[in-house]
Amino acid sequence: MTSSDCARLDLSFVRRAGRTVIDRRMFAWPFALTRSFHVDPYRPHCLSVIVQTASGAIHGEDSLAQRLLLGPGTAVCLTNQGATSVHRAAPGARATETVTLDVASGASLEYLPEPRILFPDAALSQTMELDCATDAHALIFDAFTMHDPLGEGRYFRELESTFRLRKSGGEPLLIERARICHPDRSLFRGYGAFGSAFMALPLGHDLADLRGALTTALEQIRGLYGAVSASPAQAGLGIRLAALELRCIRQAFEAVRRIYHRTLPSSLTKFRSEDPSTSGWVPVDPT
Repeated sequence: MTSSDCARLDLSFVRRAGRTVIDRRMFAWPFALTRSFHVDPYRPHCLSVIVQTASGAIHGEDSLAQRLLLGPGTAVCLTNQGATSVHRAAPGARATETVTLDVASGASLEYLPEPRILFPDAALSQTMELDCATDAHALIFDAFTMHDPLGEGRYFRELESTFRLRKSGGEPLLIERARICHPDRSLFRGYGAFGSAFMALPLGHDLADLRGALTTALEQIRGLYGAVSASPAQAGLGIRLAALELRCIRQAFEAVRRIYHRTLPSSLTKFRSEDPSTSGWVPVDPT
């Protein structure tokens, strides 16, 4: 499949009149983008974006590409409409997804997609490239669980994931690759959901202190196993999660996000509600 066949979501963000706005938005099927919102009372310049897809799923030979460019001083929180099902791929085929994230000086990105639900015989290869300025912040989530509608204990066929981190366009500071092929029950050791998070942080943060706070928070979630480690060159922190149920992963992500907010220069330590009934949603024109 050529690059012209790839479904593309291409967004660029700038800061105008003290708020982050979208200055370029291009998307092709199955992606869709509606209005965006300023919902954070502690960071009123932060733009909340919900990406939707017409299918709500990833199918056998889908080829998806996303690119987000955050200009200087912007703040973006991006998520999608809900958990994404990854359906069966024909033998020899697999779906692919490429995500490119470019975070400029003084900007902050929260890339928080909902978990993937891998159906029997699903095959997915995903690649994420994160390039942060040396004084930028980013929080990246990724998670998956498995589901067999027939209840026969069948699993996905293949899951391949690559994550690369750069600072200001330099050589990769971190490359992580994982590949699971034809798994059986013994591989998962009773866990049913898995997740990872990565904080890209400027130099100067006390990573040992943050690691301790994260470890303490994760230890309080029942049914969860978590590990936190510092990345090379003190570029941030990586978090790995395994849980009995997906809800435990969601609780862990919420705890990680609370702690991430403490690292932001303009955030408060109190985690605010994001319930639209209490937080005062303010729609804005995405253009």
